Amino acid sequence: MSTRTTPRSRTDAVRNQRLLVEAATRAFAEHGLAVPISRIVREAGLGKGTIFRCFPTKDHLVAAVVRERFAELAAGAESLFDEEDAGRALHSFMASAAAVYIGDRGFFESLSLAPRSHPEVREVEQRLITAVEQLVTRAQRQGAVRADVTATDILLLLGGVRQAAAPLHATVPELWRRYLDVVFDGLAPPPPGHRPLTVPAPTREQYEESARGLARPSPATTDQDREVRP
Repeated sequence: MSTRTTPRSRTDAVRNQRLLVEAATRAFAEHGLAVPISRIVREAGLGKGTIFRCFPTKDHLVAAVVRERFAELAAGAESLFDEEDAGRALHSFMASAAAVYIGDRGFFESLSLAPRSHPEVREVEQRLITAVEQLVTRAQRQGAVRADVTATDILLLLGGVRQAAAPLHATVPELWRRYLDVVFDGLAPPPPGHRPLTVPAPTREQYEESARGLARPSPATTDQDREVRP
């Protein structure tokens, strides 16, 4: 029996992959990465054999979702390069990114798991870091941000905003905006004679190395979820 790939089969494969990523994005955002594969397949309207042909493991599916989130954040940062007020541009990026961190449970969970170390995810995350570096540099040149702050500081602080607001998110869903304002005000240039920060910012290399060292896979509800093969 012939298994030759046809234009129709390639089109179907692309469509199915898109349906799975969209269903996984919604499920992970609301419920976290422990959502079983069977639920994602059901919401995508496909069979379990289809997901195996698209993503050999759950980590591969998570990586595809995370890559898209990083790409969206990078594109958002890049769209602000031409803003006249560089401080406002940085704040706008931080607000949009914090909204993702607080609203997408699965994305935030993935930052400490193995899918973040996938090459295609690392590539687009590096694009994001480069974009944030440019936003920070422009804001510093305009005197809106202190000189000893880096892009890695910004990305790590966004996680702090999420962690601070998460316990009360169900009852005070906009609380993260308060903590974002506190963080952003802390980025302002300090007065003369201020005490310097006691520890240097982590370097970009240290930040990227944290992703390369991740080995813990995405949470699986069953052994079948770990390896998608039916």
